[in-house]
Amino acid sequence: MKRVLLLLMAACLLVLLIPTAALAAPTYDQAVDQLLGQGYPQGVDGYLAGLGTNPLLGFRWAGTTADNAAAQYIADQMRAMGLKNVRLEPVPVDVFEYKSSTVAVGGRTMIASAFAGVRPTPPGGLTGQVVYVHNGTAADYEGVNVKGKLVLVDSAMDSFWLNLQGAEATYQGAKGVIMTHGPDSTSWYSIALDALGSNDAEYDMSFVPMVYISWQDGDWLKGQLGKKPVIAKMKLEQKVKLADQGGVGYNVLGEIPGTAKDDTFVLYAAHHDAHFRNAIDDTGAVANELTMAKAMTMSGYQPKHTVVFMSTTAEEYGYTNAWYDWSSGAWWAITHTHKDWVGRIRTFINLETMVTKGRLNMGTSEDLAPWLKSAGAAAQTAGLLPYSYRVSVPASTWQDGWTFTAAGVPSVVISTSGAPSGSYHTQYIDFDRNVVDWPYLGNVAKFIFDLQTRLDDALLPFGVQSRADGVAATVDAGELLAAKADPDAVERLQAAVDGLGGVAALYEAGKGSIPAAKDRLANALLLQAERRFNGELTALDAWDYTCYPHQQVMWDVEYLNTAIDALEAATPGSSVPDALDALSNVALTGYGLTFSHPVYTYDLTRRLPTYYRVTWGAQGQLIHYLDVVPQYRAIEAGSWTQQTIDQLKAMRQIDITDLNSRLDSMSGTLEDATLLIQLVNMLQ
Repeated sequence: MKRVLLLLMAACLLVLLIPTAALAAPTYDQAVDQLLGQGYPQGVDGYLAGLGTNPLLGFRWAGTTADNAAAQYIADQMRAMGLKNVRLEPVPVDVFEYKSSTVAVGGRTMIASAFAGVRPTPPGGLTGQVVYVHNGTAADYEGVNVKGKLVLVDSAMDSFWLNLQGAEATYQGAKGVIMTHGPDSTSWYSIALDALGSNDAEYDMSFVPMVYISWQDGDWLKGQLGKKPVIAKMKLEQKVKLADQGGVGYNVLGEIPGTAKDDTFVLYAAHHDAHFRNAIDDTGAVANELTMAKAMTMSGYQPKHTVVFMSTTAEEYGYTNAWYDWSSGAWWAITHTHKDWVGRIRTFINLETMVTKGRLNMGTSEDLAPWLKSAGAAAQTAGLLPYSYRVSVPASTWQDGWTFTAAGVPSVVISTSGAPSGSYHTQYIDFDRNVVDWPYLGNVAKFIFDLQTRLDDALLPFGVQSRADGVAATVDAGELLAAKADPDAVERLQAAVDGLGGVAALYEAGKGSIPAAKDRLANALLLQAERRFNGELTALDAWDYTCYPHQQVMWDVEYLNTAIDALEAATPGSSVPDALDALSNVALTGYGLTFSHPVYTYDLTRRLPTYYRVTWGAQGQLIHYLDVVPQYRAIEAGSWTQQTIDQLKAMRQIDITDLNSRLDSMSGTLEDATLLIQLVNMLQ
């Protein structure tokens, strides 16, 4: 009896020593609160923000020692929390290991920042006379000799990107570019007079080096130029290892296996590369993603369908000699490493720019918008989203979600507003400045888990009617016929649009009656429809916004029609302002009127589907960019003739042929999707 009593006492003592959490696992929400209280996401954010290739400014561009250290840290965190199948997957990237950059004038040395993908200066730097060329357009160089000199250029990033200014400086013979804040710089890098800035440069290795100095240093330098010739030394130190030389970054993946055997899963992602130390873009999102994953494991969450967590490299920048140089890690994942994921991802939830005290933004396609609006409203009522929410359709291209969408995956990008104006991609978005609202981070994590539970169970929440309405809103038979599209192609497309609208209405009316036992089949059919809606109907307009495949070509034809009609109604050689206005709106002609013609035409070549580094741009069903600048200049100079009209007609015919092809392709997509939705309706 004594022995039994001793054993019972020992057992009781052991029970008392076991932590409460081991006796009863917390709920997911409780786990999030515990992790916040323990400082877990704060620790993740702080550690990642501390990684950098420059001791002062940070920087962890794709494939650098800092970026790869971040990838390894994230993998270690995933393993420690119990995720399965944790691995690092290589992504070939152009690695720019940034060390430092300065501009020295006399006894004053100014700290500068750099843009990703810009080649370094020689080891001793570049020394030369500084010439101020304002915005660095072709007109700004007229009558100015900059050969062998350094040009001081104001950023004008809301009007055109800095690659064009770098290309123009190269074309004009300058040896380097010092960029700074100027009258046309709007809010970029303007949070403080000493703010530095960085972005992906869409640059070429053939362009001259470029650095960025602060607003106050730029103003000081401009003030010196009026007194006497100013000689400066510009220095940009970094090691470059291109992808074809073995440059590599890493995507990191880990999983919570599901119980279902249908091979579908929910995917989450945030990117771990960053400009400066960036506590929100995307360090805060990585912290939130890991917090969500850890809360799931702590709570013992067992999904029906596998949950995959991915942390991507090269969202900020992946390749030089390219226009579409961002979102490279996500693009590589869905178009190279995991092509088989298309049709299997129930929904991709991409976390971006988290989490500051402000509105929750959800960028998505028409398909997911109704559900997300409903979920957002419920979360706001429950107090999870105190700063309101917004669902935007379509999502922008400035994040990893777009390349997945264009591959055929239903996707939503979740981010928060509220960062101080002018702070984006500056040294002011730093962990030490307390820019992250940690309680709000927890709220967002809880809201996303609510989305997770809905995606894991029952019928997938795709708004077929919303998609049908979205397509119909872009297809106007009268407008297409006025653009000289083939009547048969227009008739077929209109019939396909109407057909989808009919089955969509039936689906929405009867989806609630689909038996639970048939959810798996219904979801498989819906995912195949999503593959067509997203993968075949997602395109890019000339300004990198999402549109439908026919739209940009149709718009260009409409402008060409206006220009041709105006010219045919005028006397050759006369002034025709309506024609000039119309031609200026054809695709990227505005760039051609702002920069030297060789600079413009080279920029167009990098946007061709056949360009060797078009990357994810090829997913956007890119248009054939017409160069109407010669015709514009002829009309502007009053030297146009009938030949000018004939040239424009020939280019218009190229676009009309392309337009008809796109209409036929869209018709086929809509017909296939309609059949899939009809099959779902048969399950009701």
